[in-house]
Amino acid sequence: MKRFIIIILSFMLLVSCARKKEYHYTNFLFGAPCDIKFYFIDDVRAKEIIDVIDLELTRLDSLLNYFSDKSLVSELNRNLRVKAPGDIIYLFSLCDSVSRLTNGLFDISIAPLVEGWGFYEGKKRVPDSFEIERLKGLVNFRKIQIKDDSIIIEKGMKIDLAGIAQGYAADRVGMILRQRSVRSAIINIGGEILGIGESPRGRPWRVGIKNPRGKGIIETIELKDSAVSTSGDYEKFFIIDHKRYCHIINPKTGFPAQDFASVTICAKSAGFADALATAVSIMGRERAIKFLDSLKIHSIIYYYDEKDQKLHRLEVK
Repeated sequence: MKRFIIIILSFMLLVSCARKKEYHYTNFLFGAPCDIKFYFIDDVRAKEIIDVIDLELTRLDSLLNYFSDKSLVSELNRNLRVKAPGDIIYLFSLCDSVSRLTNGLFDISIAPLVEGWGFYEGKKRVPDSFEIERLKGLVNFRKIQIKDDSIIIEKGMKIDLAGIAQGYAADRVGMILRQRSVRSAIINIGGEILGIGESPRGRPWRVGIKNPRGKGIIETIELKDSAVSTSGDYEKFFIIDHKRYCHIINPKTGFPAQDFASVTICAKSAGFADALATAVSIMGRERAIKFLDSLKIHSIIYYYDEKDQKLHRLEVK
């Protein structure tokens, strides 16, 4: 009798899995393509899920978009104080935690330096030492205050959440899907990727890491109920006098990251992985390895050696 029940249950499970269909959501938000694929058994509920995802991502983009005059972040940068919904207060608290964990290498008040190097307007330039020192004085995560439902900054400061917003958005989509009993999904928000469960084939999701000095994928990694984020010097950069300057700027020195071509971080949270990939990019080789090893964070790092003109790989597990 028990064997009969097991056979029936197995048959029902197979039928259920076979009936699951693929659903897709695409958009352009947070300055990048958003691509979400999930598997579900009910057309009506799946379409409702897509509507909820669209509302949430559109809402977050309207709040966190540095380049929109109407966003919450822009209002904060103009008025130095803004009231924020609970999830955004949580996001700022998360940013503060990662900033303390990385001793300030992740800092959402980095905007004055990014602006000073011309990355916002596309007018790339190398500021002189006096300007860099002045701009560094405007960057300090410890001066961002959270009081009840308000966020407060000091005069001259500017906040940019680009180093975590896409990953945080992926986490929010993951929460929406899990709450609605979706057991298989892959979420890609501007390259910040979160995998839920396994692929329809019953295998971990496979995600490619871009070649930071060439075309295509340099290697793949597997995800199961986890996230991956890659930061690199190949995304936004300019070259002056044969020297590469990328958009990831060290708040301590005021200069762009120089040590790594790409940093890939694997973690349970896409937001945490996103922020950590930014911070590790400016740590330097020895410090980065010790830091990641102390947290037991799986990471894959590529750096380019000017002497032998080759990419080299480091992995921390």
